[in-house]
Amino acid sequence: MSSSHLRRIAAMLTLVVLATATACSSDEADATVAVTGTDDGCELARDELDAGAIAFEFTNEADDVNELYVLRADGDVVSEVENVTTGTTRTLTVDLVAGEYEVRCKPGQTGDGFATPFEVSGDGGEAAPTPEREIAFDAVEFTYPGLELEGITAGQTIRFEMTNEGTQQHEFEVIDPDGAAVGEVAAMDPGAEGGATITFDEPGEYTYQCILVDPATEEEHSALGMTGTFRVGAA
Repeated sequence: MSSSHLRRIAAMLTLVVLATATACSSDEADATVAVTGTDDGCELARDELDAGAIAFEFTNEADDVNELYVLRADGDVVSEVENVTTGTTRTLTVDLVAGEYEVRCKPGQTGDGFATPFEVSGDGGEAAPTPEREIAFDAVEFTYPGLELEGITAGQTIRFEMTNEGTQQHEFEVIDPDGAAVGEVAAMDPGAEGGATITFDEPGEYTYQCILVDPATEEEHSALGMTGTFRVGAA
């Protein structure tokens, strides 16, 4: 197995841990809803949910490995679970306030996948912190022009806005000093724009990367230079 594939598997396992650890456990959920991923769809049992901690029980019925995203209406990733093998069920629990959302399944963990919208209503849930700063940058093969990460301190919430100026899909993933993913701008097509709001809870050295695979070399973008580190200072 190549080093590229090993890095990809390690990143997937990190994101699985993130999906179960960043929110609450399924035992602490206010509601549970089933999601079924197939080869050509993403089926959500209910499309109207009450605000609060919601446990999405994701069953992969596709023939290939699958992943589940919960996204806001603006495309921001709330949370995700990756590397869900055929026949496996994983629970992703997230705290949602009132608004419009979607679940997105990606069989094969590539491409746009299949999305199903849903609505959350009521007074429950905890709103995301207001960003204190915005960082806008581009993504190309194989770097992030304009990405300026100096001066971030622990406790700050930063809004990242990325434009894909390249010729293939790119993403922007942030890993904390303990190796856990803390947020990402999801993979997007050339010409698209997207963002993510990330709170940096602790000081230390963070990593950013794109771990999509370049079809020409079959190497991850990070192995081709689309990665780096930055330091978050003490508050």
